[in-house]
Order: sequence, then C-alpha cells, then structure tokens
Amino acid sequence: MLNTLAAWRQRRGAGAAAREVDEFLRVARLSFVKLQAAWDAADLAALAALTTGPLAEELREELAARGPGPNRTEVLTLDARLLAMEELTEAYIASVEFSGLIREQLDAGAAPFRELWMLARPKADGGPGWRLARVQALA
Repeated sequence: MLNTLAAWRQRRGAGAAAREVDEFLRVARLSFVKLQAAWDAADLAALAALTTGPLAEELREELAARGPGPNRTEVLTLDARLLAMEELTEAYIASVEFSGLIREQLDAGAAPFRELWMLARPKADGGPGWRLARVQALA
C-alpha cells in the first residue's frame, strides 16, 4: 500500500503533521552530519548503524577504494525538505532532499550540494529506526 505525504498529513492533521515533519527533519539533519563524520573516520560500525545492509556494503567497498588517507567534510549549511513518505508492505520510505554548503578540503572554498536521500524504517516491532538506503546527487 502506497500513501502519499499529502494523505499522511491529512490523516494526522495539519498541526500534528507539521510538528512531526519538523522533528523528523531535525533528526535527519543530525543523521546527515553523523554519517559524514563516520565516512571521514572510515568508521564501518557507525556507517552500518546508520545505513541499510546493502548500502553499508557499498560504502565499505568505497572506503577500501578510497584508501587510508584522511578525509574531512565540514558541513557549513544544511537544509532538509521532506519530499515523500510512503508506506510499503514491510517498511516506510522517506525521501529527503538535502542541500547546503560543504567544504571537503581545508584550503578549499565551500561548495554547494544537493542530494536525495531515501530513508527506510522497517515496520517490524523492535526493528531499527530510520536508516539511509540510497543517496542520489541532484543537479
């Protein structure tokens, strides 16, 4: 069963939905920063805790290809917008657009970025919370 974000907001009521979306996006922004820090530190355990299994494996392979050199990402500004919330048979899927400015080298200027993150949360009781399932660069 697929539910659109508009239908979800209608069921929740405008005020409650707005508060829930604001809180969801606050947590999503924190997860974005945590994921960047885990990537920079090549912390496989932290990456696995923040991502789905298949994405964690992809990131492990990318880290191996990156090599042991240091990496540093400074998130200067970060905006998040919830684009969609879907209910599937076994999980909820949220589409979040992140944009802002990041610096990936100490001596470099800030660069704008825009990405679409697909977050998944299993419906099963006791399952993990929201985890990053896919990232797509936009424009």
